[in-house]
Amino acid sequence: MKKNVIVTGSASGIGLEVVHYLKKNGYCVYGLDINKSEITENFFQGDISEQDFLTEVYSKINGPIDALINNAAIQIEKTFLETSTTEWKKVFEVNVFGTFLTSKIFVPKIKEFGSIVNISSVHSRATSIGMCAYVASKSAISGMTRAMALELGERNIRVNSIVPGAIDTPMLERGLKRNQNQKTALDILKKSSPLKKIGSPNDVAKLISFLIDPNLSGNITGSEFSCDSGILAKLASE
Repeated sequence: MKKNVIVTGSASGIGLEVVHYLKKNGYCVYGLDINKSEITENFFQGDISEQDFLTEVYSKINGPIDALINNAAIQIEKTFLETSTTEWKKVFEVNVFGTFLTSKIFVPKIKEFGSIVNISSVHSRATSIGMCAYVASKSAISGMTRAMALELGERNIRVNSIVPGAIDTPMLERGLKRNQNQKTALDILKKSSPLKKIGSPNDVAKLISFLIDPNLSGNITGSEFSCDSGILAKLASE
């Protein structure tokens, strides 16, 4: 029997690649996104911050869930002072509350020795100007991961997070537009990392595959894994 995996934010970027990668490796993948997706099989379009939508999806999944990937997120490129209260609330509604609500609703369906992977960001540890709401939301994800791991351990459900750095996605492209020269900004990103490159969604998909496989990572929970070309290892003075 195929293992069931739920992936939020599955219409583009990391989420879409995770769906492709896991399906190729024999998983039955259910994708959730507020936007339409090129993948129509087992895809549900809706808002993960809406309980009715998640409850409906829950009722349509046959059998237990082996893994939940909380990937859905939005990013606003504005400084602290420029960010409106409406924008701040929206970022937290999707990134933090959406992760909380999706996990809360689907945990009863996650089988013993199942797994949850939350997608955080390098911005939860070190950041740049113009990302305040996103930074705060991803920091909350990292903290929530540790708390979830402690509480869900008694159910034998493992909870870990991934901290992607610059990954070649539409979100990165939009983020770079806040710079006057997008190409220059991309070149700086590449040169700043020890590996002199930016990551691909496939890099994250492979790490997720490792973390949801109890045969490979069955003793790992409450941990955070960087997938950032080594950028967090580097001092600003280097």
